[in-house]
Amino acid sequence: MRKSFKIYFILSLCFILLTSLSSCKSDKQKAMDAEVKIANELLSSKSNIFDENTRTNLKKVIKDSEKAADDQSYKKSTDNLRSAIKAYRDSIKQQKQVTHPSQKFILERVKNIDSIVQIEAATEETDQNNMMNKPHGYYAYIALSSSMIPTELRAYSTPVENGNDGGAAIEVYKTVKLAKAREAYLASLDSPGALSPGTHKVVGTMVVRTSSRLKASQQQALEKNIINALIELK
Repeated sequence: MRKSFKIYFILSLCFILLTSLSSCKSDKQKAMDAEVKIANELLSSKSNIFDENTRTNLKKVIKDSEKAADDQSYKKSTDNLRSAIKAYRDSIKQQKQVTHPSQKFILERVKNIDSIVQIEAATEETDQNNMMNKPHGYYAYIALSSSMIPTELRAYSTPVENGNDGGAAIEVYKTVKLAKAREAYLASLDSPGALSPGTHKVVGTMVVRTSSRLKASQQQALEKNIINALIELK
């Protein structure tokens, strides 16, 4: 009986010791664990994000944190987690920014883009596509005239009259579905000829377009500048 008691007592002590050791986390490990919890909560929220790479990277740094085994690696993982969490939160903000934005917001953002010399928002009366405020149409259309298009090729006096041919255009829809449908239609018109619609990319609920009269490198640079202006966080 006494022997059994001793064995039980020793096992109990071992259990208490192991429990104590497992709960004795350093401050750096606790800091890392706190960031892991925040990161997992963000991923669980399933928020819409602008850049899918931020989700992939956040998952990666969470996985990498499992390999941390000392204060130095805990600190490194914590820094990586905080950076990835910020990027993910910024991506959420950017997606909100380009989802159903106001015409005023877009005009303010694109007015200082390199090579853009004039901008104009269409109205129902001036809309050349006759799509303004229709069931599957856009609620805003902003035309951008670019200095990269020679003046003689900008046949009309206003940006809206020249439309996308004058440099670029931004079509703004109520939903992502409508924007994607418009982009798919434009893709069906792609051709190397004069009737090409130029480049077209869905950004939130917008379709960002650039003129077929631009060289490929010019299209890419202008599209990038427009998108960067729209997603910049201030």
